[in-house]
Amino acid sequence: MLSFFLNFAFIYLFKSRKFKDTFDGPQKFHITPTPRIGGLAIILSVFAAALFYHFTISKTDIFYILVSSIPISAAGLAEDVFKKVTPRIRLLAAIVSVLTGSLLLDMILRSIDIPFLDFLFQVNLFAYLFTILAVAGVANSINIIDGYNGLSSVVSILILFALSYVSFELNDELIMIMSFVTIGAVGGFFIWNYPFGKIFLGDGGAYFIGFIIALLSILLVNRHSEVSAWFPLLLVIYPVFETVFSMYRRKILKKSKVEHPDSYHLHQLIYKRVIPFIFDVDRNNKLLRNSATSPFLWLICSFGVIPAVIFWEYTYVLMFFVLLFCILYIWLYKSIVKFQIGKYLK
Repeated sequence: MLSFFLNFAFIYLFKSRKFKDTFDGPQKFHITPTPRIGGLAIILSVFAAALFYHFTISKTDIFYILVSSIPISAAGLAEDVFKKVTPRIRLLAAIVSVLTGSLLLDMILRSIDIPFLDFLFQVNLFAYLFTILAVAGVANSINIIDGYNGLSSVVSILILFALSYVSFELNDELIMIMSFVTIGAVGGFFIWNYPFGKIFLGDGGAYFIGFIIALLSILLVNRHSEVSAWFPLLLVIYPVFETVFSMYRRKILKKSKVEHPDSYHLHQLIYKRVIPFIFDVDRNNKLLRNSATSPFLWLICSFGVIPAVIFWEYTYVLMFFVLLFCILYIWLYKSIVKFQIGKYLK
């Protein structure tokens, strides 16, 4: 509820161009200047609700989670407002958040449930580096898919619902509370973001949500040996594989720098090629095409989330679904690129 009203207040108050998103660049598909500080409303709402639980049920770890999230969230918010925060600084902020989480919460991956590789995680340096890569990767992946109204917010809600379900099954009150608190905050933002795009998530919101998802996933695996390390990977397989595939596409196929943005993400191809074909939408009706794009990606995300929830204890089954998702993603991407998707939709 707080997130809903904060987002409304930001929409009303921040009409100055200084606080609005610009709509140029290869990854911009909205048509009007729009506030991009929805993430600030989410962060403030999560902090308020989490601190309430911290003081009422004496959950010190809740406070530690909030403290750990500050560096990466602050870097994202600074980029939203000033647009001058380099990727290196944002990575440094992610490293500080991970190190803070490791000191306060033991947020370090110690196993990936692959016997001939798990011994590496007994080396602290390797475990820390892998954890930093994983957390920064998840946080950045939520930002990567934040291209259309409702896309990253619903994907995040699906992932958080899965975490809350498994934590409920395991009676893990901390992870369940933080999952539901974040779901509520993201839901309040979603109402204003979808379908009309009155406010955007911004880097701050995407990094914060991604960090919370990564942190809760690591804590769940560390605190409960019965949870496979492949459970959270399958949960986030859509945004993570989107990011990995994009890096491969840019570096290997296009011979360009991986940080250079382009307009060839899966969600962008669906927007440009699939939506006009299915709905016979006027290409000038960008708002309708924008809002019609996200449900397709919600469905794609669910292909990872649903089996993850069903088989959260079974490593080899989860591995199979991770591989299956990657194969289906590549097939779908190639079909759209080669204009073959039409024959499957007729």
